[in-house]
Amino acid sequence: MAPHFQDSRAFSRREFLNKAGMGIGSLALLDLMSREARAAINPLAPAVTPLAPRARAVISLFMHGGPSQVDTFDPKPLLAKYAGQTLPPSFAGLNLEFTKTSTATILASQRTFRKCGQSGIGMSDIFEHLPRVADELAVVRSCYHTDFNHAPALYMAHSGSRLMGRPSLGAWAMYGLGSASENLPGYVVMRDGPLKGGPMTYGHGFLPAVYSATEMRMAGAPILYLDKPDTISGSDQRRLLDFSQQLNRQYLAAQNEDNNLSARIAASELAYRMQSAAPEAVDLSKEPESVKSLYGLDDDITRPFGTQCLNARRLVERGVRFVQLYHGGGGDGWDTHGGNDAKHLRNGRQIDKPIAGLITDLKARGLLDSTLILWGGEFGRTPTSEGSDGRDHSPYGYSVWMAGGGIKGGTVFGATDDFGFKAVENPVQVRDLHATILHLLGLQPDKLTYYFQGVQQRLTQIDGESRIIKEILA
Repeated sequence: MAPHFQDSRAFSRREFLNKAGMGIGSLALLDLMSREARAAINPLAPAVTPLAPRARAVISLFMHGGPSQVDTFDPKPLLAKYAGQTLPPSFAGLNLEFTKTSTATILASQRTFRKCGQSGIGMSDIFEHLPRVADELAVVRSCYHTDFNHAPALYMAHSGSRLMGRPSLGAWAMYGLGSASENLPGYVVMRDGPLKGGPMTYGHGFLPAVYSATEMRMAGAPILYLDKPDTISGSDQRRLLDFSQQLNRQYLAAQNEDNNLSARIAASELAYRMQSAAPEAVDLSKEPESVKSLYGLDDDITRPFGTQCLNARRLVERGVRFVQLYHGGGGDGWDTHGGNDAKHLRNGRQIDKPIAGLITDLKARGLLDSTLILWGGEFGRTPTSEGSDGRDHSPYGYSVWMAGGGIKGGTVFGATDDFGFKAVENPVQVRDLHATILHLLGLQPDKLTYYFQGVQQRLTQIDGESRIIKEILA
């Protein structure tokens, strides 16, 4: 019997693919459909940003404890002139909590400041290597908030609110951008000790758990509980994961609501792929000795933070969106209630070469233009003394700097008063810093929202409207 042929005009596209090549075409169609389905349920899928991004990754260098602005990036010659005297009477009218009752005397900085780079940015001599990259930095000398204690100040610096439990900047960035890496987490934290605000400092708050940070360790297994099990083969492990994921997705569909299960589904897939990718990402053995030396890995003093910085570069190379590094955890760190000068010398030496190496290396690899670097702490320190040689907390005027993706290097913005106590010229609230960073990532700060407790929440909504610091943008 002659084969029966239907009129080709009666074929739908799906029927044609199903019949053509003994159904091979349907396999291609199913693959396309499955990829679309995965994207639809994957909250980490890369997002199209509303604005053209200037930066595609962020490396935040957080100095835990609060570095002194007048001993780092904000030279104040009057401190030496009035050393040992109380603040002038004019400070009584500033309505600052510290100055209402304080009889502390002015403490001169022991540091020598010099103008660095072609731009002439003032920088103290605790930094030996940073001056060579001074023209990449935009120093903001007028940051401020009103939280005098560490924990609320840490929450403010990370989440824009003094209250614990709100999402950190890194979590918001993940929520807005998704992940650019299939094999590594989008938001990574590396620290050298505990934080005064605890893990909530860099937490995901009320955002879905899938946007939380992954902590990466510098010794031992880079990520805890990620090792491949010895009692099961790779193929069996994959089949077991596939089966459990199938059950998870069926249950999620039946619930018809977004909950932490979607985060667990995405995390399980990511963890499986990370078993190979994560150890490779932080394996520095193949880095040239010249690169290791650039970051200070050949020196016991600079090696710990240098290792963090080199790993940060390797992570952003591999598509990680947000890398949060901490220096000064587990001890006094930058919290210099006593021995202010000695501790700043110690801390400066530990971070100086690694940070200069990071900027130099990123630029040499063509990554600096797409990587935004942020440096700062939870607040600054007083120009007056605590005890004989310490400085107390001061959130009223302190310095941070940014470099890289979309930043106009060689820039100084804002100013504190003549003694470095309070922001008086172009004051910059924390929300303004956050808005500027989101803008550089291609996001609209006022439209990046998440519905929680009956309100469309956003990172920059606390205490007034934010502004983008356009003066430091390239």
